[in-house]
Amino acid sequence: MPQLTRELLNELWARQEEREAARREQIRQAVAASAVPLPPELAQAVINLNDKYTRAILRDHPGYALAERRDSYLTSLAIMEQCLEDLLAAICVFENAALSEENTLFNPNENDALSRFERQIQKELFATANAAASLVDHARRVIKRHPLPEFKSKLEETFGVDGLHDFVIALRVMLHHLHMVEAGWNLTHSFSDGVRTATFMIQKDVVLRVIAAAPERFQRPTDAAMLAYVETASDSIDLRAVFNDYRARMARFHGWMTKELASDALIALRDYDRLIQEKVNSDQRMQWKALIGNWLNWKSSPDPHKHLPRFLSQSQLDETYKLPRNSKPQVDLIISYMDRNNACDDALRQQAYQLFERSPPPERE
Repeated sequence: MPQLTRELLNELWARQEEREAARREQIRQAVAASAVPLPPELAQAVINLNDKYTRAILRDHPGYALAERRDSYLTSLAIMEQCLEDLLAAICVFENAALSEENTLFNPNENDALSRFERQIQKELFATANAAASLVDHARRVIKRHPLPEFKSKLEETFGVDGLHDFVIALRVMLHHLHMVEAGWNLTHSFSDGVRTATFMIQKDVVLRVIAAAPERFQRPTDAAMLAYVETASDSIDLRAVFNDYRARMARFHGWMTKELASDALIALRDYDRLIQEKVNSDQRMQWKALIGNWLNWKSSPDPHKHLPRFLSQSQLDETYKLPRNSKPQVDLIISYMDRNNACDDALRQQAYQLFERSPPPERE
């Protein structure tokens, strides 16, 4: 036999890598040419690969392109929702501070605190307006890939034709490119009903000046709804009222759109999602089986009860300990809480039973 030298080992390794690469290429081509859902044998071959190869090969799956745009859209939607929450929460924090009996915001020696509120509102307004424009673009990318017949009618039904959406997008153009339209605080006190409020406003005359200075951006035929919205607005435009209204309309429209994207009728997208989730489940099963299998080989296995607070909420822990300690029903309940994606198979469940059976009795207080 030839001597097993480093050079020979490297050559053997290189040949093995070539065979594996050729096999992966065959799988990739099969995925690209396959109808959906993928046949079970092909799906399993994809799932059995290293995660980086699985995900690379699934870029040729018929559902990948829509999934990629859907995921970006959902991320953009989550960012917009967070921006709205942050803006409206910041206004509420200001209101609570401004109306409290211990309020010192408007004292001459407390200008820094008031300035910080003003800067924060300005930052949140900037972020929200930009996030709104980003969400529009990501939604359009989805529609270009998978047209939804009711898209335009749902836009009109939920956002209306009063120009609110167009005004929010125009604010983004102003703030991002032209002029930092500043938001100023405003306090009101209705003596008739005793209601006091504190919020932030932008001034209509400032908005109109920016519009007049950039007719190429704001006075096109498509800007008619936005211009009408501004013209009919109050002299001081209440940010809280504007974005509370916008958030409600946005929730209705994007609730509809996300539901459409979750439809079983999108067979390729559902199959792609299924394969990704099955790959995640497969890797998680492998990791848990390796961990528990190793623990079961210890002379004294670790006590799983000590680690449950890391994975279960207090209410879940309470329900868990209503059942007999280390019983199969108790372990099944723990698994149901931890295994949100149904990754656990029978073999892993049996390992879990064994681990809990070996746990020591509870320590006496």
